[in-house]
Amino acid sequence: MIKSNEKGNALITVLLISLVFTTIGLAIVASTISGTKRVETRESDINVTYQSKKVLDEITSNMANLLDQVPLDYVKQGTKYQVKTTFEDDLKSLVITPTLTDILDNEDYRESIQCLSVVDISNKASNPTVYDSTRGCAESTYSTNTPYTINKQLDFTRVLEVILVTNNPNETEGAVTRTLKQRIILSPLPSFLKYAVGSYSEEQEEGLFLNGSSNINGNIYANQLTISDRANYQLRDGTKQTVRSLPPSITGNIYSTSANLLPVLIADNFYKSDIPSLYHDSQFINIEYDQTIIQRINTMLDSNPTVSGFQVTNMEDVSNFTNKFKNKLTSIVSSSVTKADTVKSVTTQEAPTSVNGNAIEQLTNSFKIESDKEALSFNNPVYINGDTVINSSNYAISFNKELVVDGDLYLVSNNNLTLQDNIYVSGDIHLVNFDGEMNITGDIIAAGDMNIESSADNAGQLSKGVTLKGDILTGKSINIRPLNTTISLNSNMISLGSFTINGDETGENSGENDIVRINSVVYSLEDTFVSNTNILGLTYTNSSTNKQETGQLILLAKENLTITRMNEFNHFDPKTESGFPYLPEEEEIIQPLQAFFYTEKNAELYGVGSLFYIKGGIFAKNSLEINAIRANRDFSKIEDVPGSGDGMLSRFIVDYDQNVLFKGIDALPLVDRLQIIPDDFVIE
Repeated sequence: MIKSNEKGNALITVLLISLVFTTIGLAIVASTISGTKRVETRESDINVTYQSKKVLDEITSNMANLLDQVPLDYVKQGTKYQVKTTFEDDLKSLVITPTLTDILDNEDYRESIQCLSVVDISNKASNPTVYDSTRGCAESTYSTNTPYTINKQLDFTRVLEVILVTNNPNETEGAVTRTLKQRIILSPLPSFLKYAVGSYSEEQEEGLFLNGSSNINGNIYANQLTISDRANYQLRDGTKQTVRSLPPSITGNIYSTSANLLPVLIADNFYKSDIPSLYHDSQFINIEYDQTIIQRINTMLDSNPTVSGFQVTNMEDVSNFTNKFKNKLTSIVSSSVTKADTVKSVTTQEAPTSVNGNAIEQLTNSFKIESDKEALSFNNPVYINGDTVINSSNYAISFNKELVVDGDLYLVSNNNLTLQDNIYVSGDIHLVNFDGEMNITGDIIAAGDMNIESSADNAGQLSKGVTLKGDILTGKSINIRPLNTTISLNSNMISLGSFTINGDETGENSGENDIVRINSVVYSLEDTFVSNTNILGLTYTNSSTNKQETGQLILLAKENLTITRMNEFNHFDPKTESGFPYLPEEEEIIQPLQAFFYTEKNAELYGVGSLFYIKGGIFAKNSLEINAIRANRDFSKIEDVPGSGDGMLSRFIVDYDQNVLFKGIDALPLVDRLQIIPDDFVIE
């Protein structure tokens, strides 16, 4: 017989078990609902971020399409050209406002955009200019740590920050808000300065050739791209060889106007199988090289009143520059010959030897100025009709006014030699520095060649050597030869012939000792050759900002470019990579070439025996071939080339320097419209 209390206990047990399972079931259902909600929120988060980035890309694209409507007009104020005051209004009314309006009127974006603004952050010393839309963002969203110091009165370059705050219009999917900031640079500079490495040609036999394992830290541009696992090099006797290497590393993106590159973008073609992204760039703006040369020549001539009225109007005039300039100086000197006891006429004299002791040449019916007995100072212009040798043999010589020579001119420094005004020469000009300071402040215009040589020991005192601060124009070639010394050039140069910088191979156990410190834009109409030297930035005062900056060489060649035997058989220390972006940690021994190189034709570069480290960029309009191995090891001759190894530093490194876009360099070729360069992108 079952007792009544036992029946009650059984009922309670059943109810309790039912309650437990019901609770568990409800918990499972709640967890499922919560998980589904989290998934929906995460999906919504991804969608909002994707849509927001899409909006920013469309803003950038729309601005790029409208920029060609903005005129780049200067107004001359005294000796400077200033940006026309209507530029800011044009930029707002023709580009920024229409772009923001179109975006906010787009039904696909309208409900998701909380606010949208564009802020000009070009100069940290001034309040930012805010271009608000009908839904402007709060001031708290603007950047306050801008590093830029662009003089907006003198430079068309602008740095804009696009600020976009978006949310998810579907509240049931979760509250998601994102703040995106896209920094963009508007620049009037030629497109090649946007890239670390590149070539413009679409011809099958031209384009960009990456043979072996170069390392490019920055974006590249190519319409034809060929990648090979074999690097070419050359023995001393001229025999050509190849060595197997790892593939190249590109830490930035690839830009192109064609679809030719897609078959090349496979994992086997890139270091650590890291394939760069490919973007279409329809903004590429080429240089009008001949037009730029004519413009730069006339700008230089305009600033020299002694040769006022002398201009070139076309490339035929440029070809005849040497003869026409000779005639100009002959007419000036013939009526203004300087008669002074210190200017001695000699029947014959030996032309000075070069710093490496080249053969002596005999000069006849020439002139001589020599400080063998006392210091000499010329406080009036000096005009000499004939070949002239000026030698600061024992004491200093200074020219405080212009020097005009109808003939060849030899400036020889064994003591201090100072020229504070312009120099005009109808023949060749030779600067030969054995000792002391050779300091030239004014411009130099020569109808013939210009040779700059120095062997002064100035490792501890850079002023003891050659320092040029004025612009240079030559009818023929420019040759620069530092031998175990440093030459300092704060000079924009135009060579209507070739351009050469050439050191030697002596005294380099602790690194390259033939150095050019430079802040220059150089144009060359013929072949350009750089060998056995290091190119470092020269500290100078930016005329737009009055601040100290470090310059670089920007070299533009119309014919072929050759750069060879850089840091030959040297290596980085430490020898191995420290990780992405695969750059050396130290720069004390192997200092980077601070330079941008451009050629209208072809360039072949070899980082096999040589060790290239460029802080800047290199671009060829037709064909650029880079050969490199990843072998940062000890070896002393090209016949002992080691094999490449994973984790070793490349012997050809280009580290892009974006600072060139912000320096307002007057001598660079400007293009007729602005272009957009995307910069930092931030999601908050």
